[in-house]
Amino acid sequence: MTDFRSDAAPAPIAAGSERNPPGSGSNQALARGLHILRMLVDEGEPMTATEIARRIGMHQSSASRILATLGEVGYVRKDQGRFAPDYGVLALGSATTRLPLIQRPRAAFEQLTAEHGDITMTMCMLWRDELLYLLRQTSGSEPLAFWTGAFPINVSAPGLRLLVDLPDEEALHILRMARQRNGWGGRPEIVPSTEEGLLAKARATVADDVLIMADWVVEGRTSGAIPLITPEPHPVALAIVDDVGALGPDRLALLLHKARRLVEQSFLT
Repeated sequence: MTDFRSDAAPAPIAAGSERNPPGSGSNQALARGLHILRMLVDEGEPMTATEIARRIGMHQSSASRILATLGEVGYVRKDQGRFAPDYGVLALGSATTRLPLIQRPRAAFEQLTAEHGDITMTMCMLWRDELLYLLRQTSGSEPLAFWTGAFPINVSAPGLRLLVDLPDEEALHILRMARQRNGWGGRPEIVPSTEEGLLAKARATVADDVLIMADWVVEGRTSGAIPLITPEPHPVALAIVDDVGALGPDRLALLLHKARRLVEQSFLT
């Protein structure tokens, strides 16, 4: 179990570049297959084998063999000469909902969202240079387990709470990568337009281990986040959004500390 509240949080591992995919030797074919599958998921549009091979920097025949294998096991489909993810990808994703990190905090999420109306609770993990949303629940609704979204990280309370503990170079790299993928959100009169300015402002909002963002996205809405100790090696944060502004920053911070205790206790059972 790792405590990510310290300033010595581990550096995120940079993902392999598309022209230098991960893996070597006997593992290279598997690594390239997973790399191609991830590329197709991220691309959002079907691609030809030629485009994939050129993007990665491999021979087209090698890319075609990998795509044929992915197609045989149901992870990729081919339509009019182009390849796209198939429904087997959903089967992979559904398995993540059974992970202990997602299952065990559910009772705490249900308790707190029932006790406090008009809040949304979210638990996120920083994995390499991406933010993975592990669990989310809004008062009066069922929990949503595991998804990756296109929400800009620069206005994500859990994302920023995890970034502020990283060295500048790593945090700024993640912000730049996320900006390319999902854009730059928030109210311009409040949210700095540069990565450096944003990181400085985010760090200035942290008090008693809690990051508070008031009016960053919508006027009258406050969100906050706090880091968690979990059994996983990657940093995780818990966030609460005060959807109607009923709590205020001070009560929201107290609620986050209470929520952290309940969620961390769930990992010990």
